[in-house]
Amino acid sequence: MEPIILDGTRTARAIREELKEETRALTERGVEPTLAVVLAGDDPASATYVSMKQKACAQTGVRSEAYALPASASQQEIIDTIASLNARPEVDGILVQHPLPKGLDEMAVMTSIAPGKDVDGVSLASFGALALGVAQYASCTASGIIELLDRYNLPIQGRHTVVVGRSIIVGKPAMLLFLQRNATVTVCHTRTHDLAHHTRQADILVAAAGQPEMITGDMIQRGAVVIDAGCNRIEGRKGDVGDVHFESASRSAFAITPVPGGVGPMTIAMLLRNTIRSAQGRACG
Repeated sequence: MEPIILDGTRTARAIREELKEETRALTERGVEPTLAVVLAGDDPASATYVSMKQKACAQTGVRSEAYALPASASQQEIIDTIASLNARPEVDGILVQHPLPKGLDEMAVMTSIAPGKDVDGVSLASFGALALGVAQYASCTASGIIELLDRYNLPIQGRHTVVVGRSIIVGKPAMLLFLQRNATVTVCHTRTHDLAHHTRQADILVAAAGQPEMITGDMIQRGAVVIDAGCNRIEGRKGDVGDVHFESASRSAFAITPVPGGVGPMTIAMLLRNTIRSAQGRACG
């Protein structure tokens, strides 16, 4: 039987339609939701991602501002740019596009974002609040995964969720969000011994290790829900591939996300939602 395809593109489109109404209500009150994106360096993929986010902002009625800094920009220059955005009350959300140029302290940069504008939940304060269950904003990718499962009415409570990956952007916040939803969570990574032993026990498998097609069909329990948060380029192959080998995984999975068109659009939808939530807080004064 063919698996259910968890269509992030279609789901994100529906969310943007819902958010349009919220944006319209804010605009009528004289508040224009505004997202500022800081891009350092000349990575083509990062520039593409920023462009996609700006397009999604325009579709939803969110104002976007992009601040492009050269690869030679110092850490302090980036932090100063963020400080200027922190000081502007009309800026509701600040996003620093990953990755930063090599040699920079990424955590120091992320932590310079004011917590109330950290709409991607990447600062120390935001991550600490998430660990305590009181986060204003959680990682957009991790939140998008949870939202996608909810929109397809796939239960989380009591399910054994295996997260492959431990980054502060996806793996660790996903672990915390699943715990908050009463899942039993196992966290694995590229150095886990006998990874397949763990992944075969997953009712929900989240692949977020950044290794192309590392999860194959024989590593998946029949009937599992498979969430592929990977986005990788393989030389000589056209387009992006995920961390899951889609064809073989599809023979075992009950439901699965495609790459592209799965988790990626949901990440952007959650970024828009968090920015609008921040603007709503500003409107309430």
